[in-house]
Amino acid sequence: MEITGQRLLLNEWQTFYPQVNLAHAEKVPAMIERETGWFCQRCGEVSREKVPAGFIYCPACLALGRVDNRSFLYFFPAKKLLSRKVELSWSGKLSAAQRNIAEGLLQDQLNRQSFLLWAVTGAGKTEILFPLLKSFLEQGKRIAITSPRVDVCNELFLRFRQAFPNEKISLFHGQERKDTGDQFVICTVHQLLRYHNYFDLLIVDEVDAFPYAEDPLLHRAVDKAQREAGKRVYLSATPADNLKKQVDRVYYLPARYHRRPLPVPELLFSWRLEKDLLAGHLSKKILMKIAALLEENNVLLFCPNIPLLAKMADCIQAMFPEVRLTTVFSQDQERLVKVENMRAGRYQLLLTTTILERGVTFEKVSVIVLQASHRVFKKAALVQIAGRADRKGDFSKAKVLFVTSEMTRSIKSAIKEIKDNNQRAMQEGLIDAM
Repeated sequence: MEITGQRLLLNEWQTFYPQVNLAHAEKVPAMIERETGWFCQRCGEVSREKVPAGFIYCPACLALGRVDNRSFLYFFPAKKLLSRKVELSWSGKLSAAQRNIAEGLLQDQLNRQSFLLWAVTGAGKTEILFPLLKSFLEQGKRIAITSPRVDVCNELFLRFRQAFPNEKISLFHGQERKDTGDQFVICTVHQLLRYHNYFDLLIVDEVDAFPYAEDPLLHRAVDKAQREAGKRVYLSATPADNLKKQVDRVYYLPARYHRRPLPVPELLFSWRLEKDLLAGHLSKKILMKIAALLEENNVLLFCPNIPLLAKMADCIQAMFPEVRLTTVFSQDQERLVKVENMRAGRYQLLLTTTILERGVTFEKVSVIVLQASHRVFKKAALVQIAGRADRKGDFSKAKVLFVTSEMTRSIKSAIKEIKDNNQRAMQEGLIDAM
């Protein structure tokens, strides 16, 4: 297996690819001195930070391993790939609206550079990309699909591996490295810092998600990894207004492929909610609502922080000892296993933080947001969370419930956006009923 494109420190080569002989690799200084400080050739930051030994290092990309002014980045230049036939084994069929966007993406590659696919949660953004990816791969071009979230990358890896069974797809993030080839890469945005002027097509999924949306370092990582003549596609259900203006072309899809409207969140007001949560309790009204939702579907219950997860799990388990439940959060070592177990129906109730607000699909789940007025639940997060309900499969009467002690601007805006999407979808004939 040839390893091209990645610019790695010596210790990274020794750790990731101990069998590779670097005698024929090219190398560049990891940092270059400039008037304003030392420029990091991995992340583009300028640093004057010193370690006690006196040499300069870059704190901005320290999470990937320390770059300093004594180290080098080693790499093997990319070679030209030949045109070839690529098998797409997806057995589904695009809707008329999806097909129009898929065809538009292909045609617009000739005269545009940047694109935004703005589509509601569950609209089938991944499937819309299939023809575009097939075309680039057949032309011998290199592709990266990136997201700020590990869970999103894992989900995309599974779906693209099924759709393109003969392709060698690599998966890179902080918890795992599956390296099978250098033409088709799925990774978290941080991993793009290891590439330079390499990808012909760069797809940024969940472009509005933390931390990408607020971190200039990650924007530089995307810019640096893409070739100058490369194309970029952003994907989002809740894009920022400035992104809509920046790209060359916006495609908008306000409906899901199954032609059902997006579930509109219901509100459950509990004026003593904060006091009850502090004491580790839920009111009888809330507990009875959880029970009612569990009678029809499994339930995803979102909490604003990790400490509250265990409290709520204990409270609900004590009230409903027969319910199979668990908790999941970003540092949970069993996180991936628990998500798969939920998908397989081994749990009826999964309590989670915002880590599962996007990129994860379950069938037959209703959604509860506990303390929806909390500052962590911004409008985009609430829209994404609501979008976990009724994504696929037969209609199961899935519901979305916002439990709150007050009406906030975020709650109001999220509900309005969901209703607006449904209204637009109805006007365009993309859903069957409201």
